[in-house]
Amino acid sequence: MENKLPTIFGIPIGYAIAVFMLLVAVNLIFLDIFLVASPKKSEQAASVVIQSNQPAAEEACPAACLTKIQELATPAAALQGEEAVPTATRAPTKAASPVSEFFIPFGSGSGSGTDWQDIPGLLAAIDTTNYATNRTVTFEVSLRIPTGNQTVYARLFNATDKHPVWFSDVSLEGGTPSLIISSPVQLDTGNKTYQVQLKTSLGFLSNIDQARLRIVTK
Repeated sequence: MENKLPTIFGIPIGYAIAVFMLLVAVNLIFLDIFLVASPKKSEQAASVVIQSNQPAAEEACPAACLTKIQELATPAAALQGEEAVPTATRAPTKAASPVSEFFIPFGSGSGSGTDWQDIPGLLAAIDTTNYATNRTVTFEVSLRIPTGNQTVYARLFNATDKHPVWFSDVSLEGGTPSLIISSPVQLDTGNKTYQVQLKTSLGFLSNIDQARLRIVTK
């Protein structure tokens, strides 16, 4: 009588064990390959995450921002390695003397004499010590000839010392009222009384609408 080997599902047990061991070996090889490859995939995934975050950092501080930071940092670094170079200073300039202007009014009046005569009320006391020595003085008169057919003259007279104020003579010819300004005059030193005088060429009435002394000091 012939001996039979035990079987599993009709397959000899020896063959079944051999197939099972083969499957276990294949499974172990597959697990080794998977475990070795997994760390590499993890590192690649982390690298992808890091790379994906780089544009966000660049957006937070773009290239223009980084350039500006470098520009600001460069001078500070240069100053640490160099001594400060002194800059040239400008000497202070002397302030210009202020200009002051004064008007001394005499008033208004009229006359018709053919020789110099005082116009009543047109006089003023002037003390030159009240004004700076560096001054310019002019005699200003608004003249008017109602008839318009003669020449009228006006001047300033030093009533204290009894002489005309030189270069104060002004004149007007015709019928157009005008403001006449004398050449610069020299007042006598001290407190003097000055009188306005007038004369005409034909003896017709002429008017002084305004007479004044203008003093400009520096």
